[in-house]
Amino acid sequence: MREKDSAAITRRSMLKIGSGAFAGAVISSGAVSGFAQEQAVKAFVNWENPYRDIRGFGYQPSYEATGYSIWSQFRPEKFDRELGLGKQFFPGINTVRYWLSFDAFSVDPKGFSEHFGTSLEIAHHHGLKVIPTLFNNWHSIPSFGGIADEMLNYWFVNYGKRGEASNYAFRPYFEKIVGDHAKDSRILAWDLCNEPHNNGNWKLTQEWLTHSYSLCKSLGTLQPVSVSVQGGMEQLRAVEAISDLFFIHPYFAKPEILLETVNFAVQHKKGVLATECCWGSLDDAERVKIVASDCGNLARAGIGFMPHALHESLVGDLHRAQFGMLSSASSMHFISMDGSLRPGHEVFNQF
Repeated sequence: MREKDSAAITRRSMLKIGSGAFAGAVISSGAVSGFAQEQAVKAFVNWENPYRDIRGFGYQPSYEATGYSIWSQFRPEKFDRELGLGKQFFPGINTVRYWLSFDAFSVDPKGFSEHFGTSLEIAHHHGLKVIPTLFNNWHSIPSFGGIADEMLNYWFVNYGKRGEASNYAFRPYFEKIVGDHAKDSRILAWDLCNEPHNNGNWKLTQEWLTHSYSLCKSLGTLQPVSVSVQGGMEQLRAVEAISDLFFIHPYFAKPEILLETVNFAVQHKKGVLATECCWGSLDDAERVKIVASDCGNLARAGIGFMPHALHESLVGDLHRAQFGMLSSASSMHFISMDGSLRPGHEVFNQF
């Protein structure tokens, strides 16, 4: 799932979107020439992305390792302190991405709904809009929790009658979380699923996501709905019909790939937002270079960005070795467990 080579590093299944200066680098590298050069420049000059000024982070609170435990053992004081530190160190941020937990909702719908409402209020207090991620298909160590083929085959296709059964398991979750907040101005957009292509039968997942998108729309949501994909035009094309804007995860973003993404978005008259970026490293100086490269390239492309992730956490890929197992992503956090900013990570504020 995570490997490193001389060409690129990407999160989960190695999204190959590399770094470098943006449109100028595309042209000078020989990736485009002649008429294509002229068109590349025009694409960025004329690119009107309504999400270009979004600056923020993915946020996993420090105190637990799984979605179920984070939301069932909800600690509002941690949310408040850690989001407050985010605004202290990065005063220009305006958005935060939460990963929710259907598992926690299924055990205690009332408690989960109250916790979610409190988390929205805390973000609002700090001047932050929220992108709630409803489901997840990234599975690591420890497992955060998320969807699986067996779950969808039974609860959606068979027992759920493809979402039309009166007792369809996911409907109360959508009704309570999306429906009750369909007009909530504290929410910037809904993210149906984190990286749905990572595992399982894509045809099945696509059918479920399409039904989920329609369900959100039937509940009257005023906010846009999208799906965070880990990379490549094939994945963007697969979710185009269920994305009111495009959520991408451009780790080590290559200029020519971002150009292709922008052109696709312009063609479909949709915005683009990077809901994850900035690969991890335990070496602070190396990580700073990665942050500067990713954020610089995205800013020059007119794409807003939200690195993964704000605070050190027990969640996978977001901590040093003393807090759990490490993958090749090392740690992707900006603020450490003791509340201090990682050296050099204020570079984010330059973009």
